[in-house]
Amino acid sequence: MTKTEKLLTVATLNTWHGLDGKGTMFFGGLESRRERMARLDRQLNCLKVLNADVLLLQEVNPLPFRAHWYAHELDKRCFFATSNSGVKFGWGPPSNLNEGLAVLFPRQWEAEDLGKRRLSGRFRLAPFTISEVGSPFLSLQLHESRMGMAVRLHLPSHYQTPGFQGAKSIIVAVTHLHHSPSLTPRNQAMLDEAKAEGLTGEEEAHLLRCFRSANSRRLLEFDNLVTWLERLRLPGEPIILGGDFNCEPESSPILGLGRRGWLDLWQYAGMPEDYAKAATWDPPRNTFAYRAQKFHQVGSSFSEKAAEVLRKTDAVPRRIDYIFAYPWKQAEVLEPEDEILASGKLLSINRFGYIKGNGLSTHGLQVEDFSDLEKQRDFDFGADADLNHTSDHFGLVARFGI
Repeated sequence: MTKTEKLLTVATLNTWHGLDGKGTMFFGGLESRRERMARLDRQLNCLKVLNADVLLLQEVNPLPFRAHWYAHELDKRCFFATSNSGVKFGWGPPSNLNEGLAVLFPRQWEAEDLGKRRLSGRFRLAPFTISEVGSPFLSLQLHESRMGMAVRLHLPSHYQTPGFQGAKSIIVAVTHLHHSPSLTPRNQAMLDEAKAEGLTGEEEAHLLRCFRSANSRRLLEFDNLVTWLERLRLPGEPIILGGDFNCEPESSPILGLGRRGWLDLWQYAGMPEDYAKAATWDPPRNTFAYRAQKFHQVGSSFSEKAAEVLRKTDAVPRRIDYIFAYPWKQAEVLEPEDEILASGKLLSINRFGYIKGNGLSTHGLQVEDFSDLEKQRDFDFGADADLNHTSDHFGLVARFGI
């Protein structure tokens, strides 16, 4: 193998369920059925072009059908885990909510499903647990649930190279953490600005509680997840973790994960940290993300002023999707040939999820990785703007090699 030959490609994407979160028996949609089918077609074409070995997907809905659909169309195997399904005893409300996580990998690879881990959302009325998610067909869920899942992949013999230091298996994991604005310097500044414009002390205190509660919940979710993954790991076995973490690089959960020895591959690769350049959540430019804010603000009814602050925090472009690696080796010079993972070397990491040209055809399909800020600002918001995006999030793809 040459130094630049691809060894392993891992991609993460929040596929977007497209629901508005309103209703009991049936949730409303943020896109029509026709829009959804066209978007899924663009998404599938995009994933085919990426041709990743491993896909870490979130908001796969409905399970189990959608996970098997991705696997069939991409010629892969899959494992999945239900995150949010409501009340299901074979069937139940909301009838169109059955979303969760999926890991897709080549059919010929040996794999072990290491299971799922409830990170938050369990509700107890001592001594009983009365909010539980078992599967797409068995659920008594009264609160939002957040999950993680992991798969051990046994590498084919031609992957077991000196660059992988003899590693015969890796753990790949995916998660989707709680959504709510973080307590960050940027959000604090927005809160101070709102206070100067008439936000009351009571409203400010409510928002600070929301921010701190979100930070605390995600810190708990992170601790549950990585402690579980570190226990699953065999001696010397590398872990790759991807997903929608719903918090910014400067937030306390992400900083805490770094202190535990988990490497943010985007940051390590020297990618730009400016919000506009690094955004994977970008409502000003991604029309589906703009729509999805309606779902995110369900229940933000303390006051209109407080709700407006929450809407503003959610409308700022920011990076909330990540690929982490553990364990890792610190390199002094950030070059592709420097060893980063104990399992090999990071060749590149890019964003994807914006299609130029005819989004409904595989012919002439182009995947935009947004390496140039000017290209990102060049989005077309004409009548056909929604035909350019595959999801409300942009995905990340990392390529490892020797």
